[in-house]
Amino acid sequence: MEQVLYDSGALIAIGRSRDSAKIDDHQRRLAFGDHIMVPAPVAAQVVRDPRRQARLMLTLGSCDIVPFERSHAGPVARLLARSGTSDVVGGFVAVKAAEMGATVITSDPGDIRHLLSALGLRLPVLKP
Repeated sequence: MEQVLYDSGALIAIGRSRDSAKIDDHQRRLAFGDHIMVPAPVAAQVVRDPRRQARLMLTLGSCDIVPFERSHAGPVARLLARSGTSDVVGGFVAVKAAEMGATVITSDPGDIRHLLSALGLRLPVLKP
């Protein structure tokens, strides 16, 4: 069982996919018993009209949504300062990945690797 964290790029790829490859990847992770998480701010970035995003909503229904809580503000802020970046959502993705030892699925692996590096970590970061 693997800990997997989806960034917005992973969800957009699933939601917009014209073929079933991205959905099959997600289903395969579920079948292997992977724990798939989506930070709540990531979900907020990609959900626009749930009635028109059936594939995305089905995917989110099979993931654990991780809330951004008061206790995350400090670690995310310190990470952004240390890394010289300003994307709070990306910072939260990196902080949660670090906490969980999770593989991150993102369309922007360079940014996530930079943030993880600022935390002194190397975790798997994959493109969708």
